[in-house]
Amino acid sequence: MTTRIRNTSETVLSPWVRLVEREVEGSGPRTNRVYHSFRQHDYVTVLAETSAGEVALVDQYRAALERRTLELPGGLVDSGNDPAASAAQELAEEAGLHAPDGLLLMGTLAPDTGRLENRLWCFHARNAAPLAGWQPEHDMTRVLMPKAEFKALVVAGRFEPALHVAVVGLALLNGRF
Repeated sequence: MTTRIRNTSETVLSPWVRLVEREVEGSGPRTNRVYHSFRQHDYVTVLAETSAGEVALVDQYRAALERRTLELPGGLVDSGNDPAASAAQELAEEAGLHAPDGLLLMGTLAPDTGRLENRLWCFHARNAAPLAGWQPEHDMTRVLMPKAEFKALVVAGRFEPALHVAVVGLALLNGRF
């Protein structure tokens, strides 16, 4: 089956998101179809562990779910920024930690191949240490959870962010967590 893009258009929804519409020409009974996806900045997520064996988490309100969530530190990579620098910045801003041993890139993932055009950059930090004078962002709380308790939360299905569970999975498969 041959497929080609006949037409592409973009609608700006916000400074962070664009709706992309593609008219795809194929063969067979479904010759022309329209597909939609979202174009947005790449994500970074950091699985950070302290020297005391705690995992750094962030408790924050998420409007999409209309409730608070527990997540790994992370955020968007601004245009032109290096993902590792963005990951270090998010770790500092959200969790008040820095990675003196550096951040290890464990891989990049496609968050949703059918709907999202961005990438998730997955980082791991060992021996994360507190930043002097750090103040939490508005309505955000840092949680330092013992590693065993965090793993139990993931296994029980009570740690919900799927992309963050993928980061934990990469760390486990690479023997880093």
